[in-house]
Amino acid sequence: MKKIAALIVLALVFTTAFAQKNLKNRFEKDLINYTTAFNNKEWNTVTDMMYPRIFEKMSKDNMIMLMEGMDNMGVKMTTDFKYIDRISEVVESGNEKYCKIHYYGVVKVKLSGLMSQGSGLVQPKFEQEFGKENVKYNEESNSFTIQARRSMLAVANKNSSNWKYIDINSPQAKGLQTLIPEHVKRKLQ
Repeated sequence: MKKIAALIVLALVFTTAFAQKNLKNRFEKDLINYTTAFNNKEWNTVTDMMYPRIFEKMSKDNMIMLMEGMDNMGVKMTTDFKYIDRISEVVESGNEKYCKIHYYGVVKVKLSGLMSQGSGLVQPKFEQEFGKENVKYNEESNSFTIQARRSMLAVANKNSSNWKYIDINSPQAKGLQTLIPEHVKRKLQ
């Protein structure tokens, strides 16, 4: 009887590890697609990958206009996604399931046009958000290279594997955290 119980526990451990590995692979593929779309200014693809309830806070058209506006003002940003550090357990609430993804990437921000003189204004904000040691400014190219450890929330319908994402890192995104139930946020820490 003890051997059967041990085999069942072992099978559950392997099944859970396999499911986590598959989920991590799925998230990695999605984050690569998301950052590639962002880097290529494919704003419809970017917004299609976002959690739909985000658009309760700001319409999809306004979100796209905001992203285009950054570019038009002279803030050219790209992200080189490197890898996922870890993912949380999946937490279910209501009809949805949630998972927190911790990842690493290199963010490059080049200032030009209206923002070409703005490095002194944005550098303290970057240093506050990412840590001073992770932000390097190149005066010659008027650009920043940021070593970024970030996290995103993935949300899907309980019966679906079609995950949508919320970037909850930036100070501007703090309001998006209200879309996630408090008890879920506590479990995802």
